[in-house]
Amino acid sequence: MKFKLNEKLAEETGVHVGDGSMNIYNRVYTYTLACHHIDDKKYMTNHIIPLYNEVYGIKPNLKPWSKGTIGFRIHNKEIVNFKHKILGLPLGKKDKVIIPKKICENVSLQKAFLRGFVSTDGSINTFLANKTKIYPRIEMCNVSKELMLQINSILRNLGYKTSIWTINKNKPNWNEGLRLTINGYEMLKKWDKEIGFPNPKHQDKLGILGIKE
Repeated sequence: MKFKLNEKLAEETGVHVGDGSMNIYNRVYTYTLACHHIDDKKYMTNHIIPLYNEVYGIKPNLKPWSKGTIGFRIHNKEIVNFKHKILGLPLGKKDKVIIPKKICENVSLQKAFLRGFVSTDGSINTFLANKTKIYPRIEMCNVSKELMLQINSILRNLGYKTSIWTINKNKPNWNEGLRLTINGYEMLKKWDKEIGFPNPKHQDKLGILGIKE
């Protein structure tokens, strides 16, 4: 295996599962990553590009993408084959994507995967408790139910209190999936300390909530 399975690669795999896609079009091996063109621009520029350079030895060129996103496209057979044949990530639709077995077997790699996944496919929101107090929560959802059940199991083993439920049930033209939340200041602080939020938009939320200056 040319590419080293470490925390950086596990984090990049979380990014892939969150906002990436890959396929083979007319024998052209293609990987694409696209995030929000405003909210994620600093994250893509300052974190993602250096991450891909460290993991795969490439420096993708960011450019405006479709539907208000910013991202890049890589045509690289070696990278796509590694992701698909070694890590087991699917070509095309990700509705049945799961965390690669090699990552699931190591706690440090699990945390790194979650760091990448939540940076791209997660959010920090607030909810009203007891009609008077506002509490934060980490929220993530995906149409791959097996993926979300894996994440839920990992988080509970790491000591996080989670809630998980079905979304889009019985909605025509919507993909049914699972939504997972982690509620409260203590859980948010625990995530920030143990896993981390490399995306500046999440750091800004921590500042608003008084967790980070």
